[in-house]
Amino acid sequence: MYILGINTGLNSSAVLMKDNKIVFAIQEERISRIKNQPGFPKLSIKAALEKFNLSIDDIDKVVLGGKGSKMIECREDDINKFHTRYNIIKKKWFGDEIDFPSFGTLLQKGIRRLAGKSPKGRKKVIEDYLKEAGIHEKHERFEHHLCHAACAYYGLAPRKDDDKYLVFSLDGGGDSKTSAVYIGEKGKLSEIASSDSFSPACIYAHVTYIMGFIPHEHEYKLMGLAPYAQKKYAEKAKDILKDFVGFDKENPLVFNNTGKYPDVRNSRGEAKQKLVEDLFKSVFTLRFDTLSAGLQLMAEDVAIEWVKAGIKKTGIKKVLLSGGFFMNVKANKLIAELPEVEFVSCFPSCGDEANAFGAAFLGYESARGKDSPHIEFNTCCLGTEASDDIEEAMKKYSNNVSFRKSSDINEEIAEMLVARKIVARCSGKMEFGARALGNRSIIASPDDLRIINKINAAIKKRDFWMPFAPAVMEDKLETVVDVPDSLKELYSPYMMFTFQAKNEMWDKVIAGIHQTDRTARAQTVNPATYPEFYDLISKFYKKTGIPSVLNTSFNLHGFPIVMGACDAVDVYLDSELDVLVVDDYVITRK
Repeated sequence: MYILGINTGLNSSAVLMKDNKIVFAIQEERISRIKNQPGFPKLSIKAALEKFNLSIDDIDKVVLGGKGSKMIECREDDINKFHTRYNIIKKKWFGDEIDFPSFGTLLQKGIRRLAGKSPKGRKKVIEDYLKEAGIHEKHERFEHHLCHAACAYYGLAPRKDDDKYLVFSLDGGGDSKTSAVYIGEKGKLSEIASSDSFSPACIYAHVTYIMGFIPHEHEYKLMGLAPYAQKKYAEKAKDILKDFVGFDKENPLVFNNTGKYPDVRNSRGEAKQKLVEDLFKSVFTLRFDTLSAGLQLMAEDVAIEWVKAGIKKTGIKKVLLSGGFFMNVKANKLIAELPEVEFVSCFPSCGDEANAFGAAFLGYESARGKDSPHIEFNTCCLGTEASDDIEEAMKKYSNNVSFRKSSDINEEIAEMLVARKIVARCSGKMEFGARALGNRSIIASPDDLRIINKINAAIKKRDFWMPFAPAVMEDKLETVVDVPDSLKELYSPYMMFTFQAKNEMWDKVIAGIHQTDRTARAQTVNPATYPEFYDLISKFYKKTGIPSVLNTSFNLHGFPIVMGACDAVDVYLDSELDVLVVDDYVITRK
């Protein structure tokens, strides 16, 4: 049985499921080369079908994440929602006659440059695309937050037949909800609470916009900036922000904005506009680092309170997380450290892009017989092969670079890292989601702080406060960082949690940790799941005694991660990276 899962929201995507396994997954951005491309994933669907020589007639089920009929088709559509609200505030405060840029004009221009102009005559009704693709009659839809929950439960729960799991979904909104809580038991999900109120994820997105960053994309930058603020000022900022989000007194699993804005729902009404205006007034004079820190503290406090309330209400201590809010790896760390939590995991790249997985999982479960196997999921490396276009790259770039095939590529890379080279690695199947997990990564030795500036100068151009991350041999993880008991079953293969670096090891991985709070967004590399990347790190370990490499995504700043050999060479030539590796080929400039 073939199931096609589709996400038409932000960062649109498609996955192909054969029986109980995902066999292909890709985001539209990787093909269109427009970061976080929303809309109907035509290119992704085409790539999935072509990969397995299928036609749409071969697909048994087409499932969509979300029940809405409309969708946004470019990033400009999404950002315009924020422009509209803050332009209303500008006019209210200053009138129409004051001639100065609105609170976001420069950002608006930047978004247009990154995402492109809206296509003329674009269709916003999903049914139009389904009909064009010939799948309207066979498609099925599942609710937005149920898809988030399904990702986590069916994809991550180790013992679905025996144990109960408490599943939390939280984001900026979908299908008129901003959050939901489920119990997963005996292969079924049951909703026990939901909210349609302004959520902490909504607050985070609005503050991201207020600070001049791109909402639904740059929230991680505020999280990275937060540790630099002074704690006493951060606490005051947190208290201000907590006035805008709270829990229902009757049901602590439901958000209700503390009763201050009782009419605020997941809508575009006047009550929400008043909340946004009051939020802007409250934070406008706060220093940038103080505001970032207060925002992060608010998010952490609310997440902890929510999870603890869920455990208290249900008695279930095994926790699963999904939804865009839980891309916040610092909040996830604190949840993992709660003494009440016996087990926790978070679905990889758990924003709306993952709802293609959730829809596919739900489609499979709805058809699964008693004797059919459970869903199997243990890797995000589900995309195109690095060498799918290697011959094209050899012809296209023959005048620019040389290609040499290595007899032991991992040994060569390990030697390069010891020699302080920055290596771009494009190998095997492309990862799905926001995290590069070794197959589309820039890697370096983690023990030299100077390498951060070198990588930023060569390619990344990241904000000065943003940390890189370490990829660590799974069996050596507890020698590098402190690991909560709740994470010791699955660890962190998808970079969805941070850990505290051990004092005796932090200087060995200093370039891969946050320089202020010494946390590490570690990826645990399992030899069975990622044999080649594990072999590379183990060879580096034998040479240096460091069971880790610095890992960051292989892309130019503001652009999607590379897909194949041609993308990789393009980026290599547009940067100052030392060496490019595509599978077994070592590629250098002529």
